[in-house]
Amino acid sequence: MSSALRLSIIALPLLLASLHQAVQAATQNGTILIRDKDNAQCSLTVPGEGSGEQVNYEFNSPNTWCKDIKRRTIQFDNLPSSVNILITDGIGCNTEDGKFSMELRTTRRVTSTPAFEFEDLVSYEDNTIIAPGLMMVKKRKTQDSDARDSTACIRLITSSRTRPTPPNKYRVKVSENVGTTTKFTCGLHEVMLGRKVEGGMQTYTCATFQLDSKTLGVTDISWSDNIPEMTGVYFMCPPGKVMVGRHQLIPVFGITTYACGALTHNDNNLNIRWFDGWSAPQNENKSNFTCPDDSFLVGRYHDGDDEGPTRYRCATAL
Repeated sequence: MSSALRLSIIALPLLLASLHQAVQAATQNGTILIRDKDNAQCSLTVPGEGSGEQVNYEFNSPNTWCKDIKRRTIQFDNLPSSVNILITDGIGCNTEDGKFSMELRTTRRVTSTPAFEFEDLVSYEDNTIIAPGLMMVKKRKTQDSDARDSTACIRLITSSRTRPTPPNKYRVKVSENVGTTTKFTCGLHEVMLGRKVEGGMQTYTCATFQLDSKTLGVTDISWSDNIPEMTGVYFMCPPGKVMVGRHQLIPVFGITTYACGALTHNDNNLNIRWFDGWSAPQNENKSNFTCPDDSFLVGRYHDGDDEGPTRYRCATAL
């Protein structure tokens, strides 16, 4: 047997293993495991390589992932390359509200790591390798920050094979004089852009969006569980959905429910990209907010009675 043939035979298994790893990274979702001090765990799905998806995992809002798990450790399993990971105690992944935040990035096609305690993870310096395939891009923490059991949000953004084009709104409808306890839903294939409160009445602004000259659809609409606003519980639409309705059932106690739906183009769900921060707080009774051009509502945060502060969260689609 010639030496060239022997080398080819030896190299073949390595080549097949590399091909298998590449196919696995491109076709499978990764997983993030969150555990508490007693090793109770839940898992978060990481979108596949090249999908261009953004997913925000909220831990402090109702009906969310891991709500019964105190976030003590985190482990990464089979993550694809170029995943940007934000971890923070800020509400809705808003780093300005939090005491700590860290931005990580995967650097190889399949990245798996041992478990790290959050408070150990945040101790790594900027631009350092935490584990093979996992890099600390940058971090921020205040002097009194404590990352143990306090992570509120993890945001994942995967790389995209194509440059996405955001949709644009082209028809806006304003619904005035809506009662404070009236169940309101935007029209067919409309999404909510803004809300105004004045004199005990509400005005909702909804719009239809288009992409490539085609109207986007709104499907899979569902209403949330009741949100007790007076306790400062904020609401975010589930990942991949946008706000299309609101109903305040009991005004005195601030019990509210929201309707959210998926935004579709050619029967495919669009990726929803949340803005990083909340709007500035406004007095609820005198509030007036509309999302910037070509964006729409995905969240609302109110605390206290009808004189308490209200903030909103916007997003775009890709």
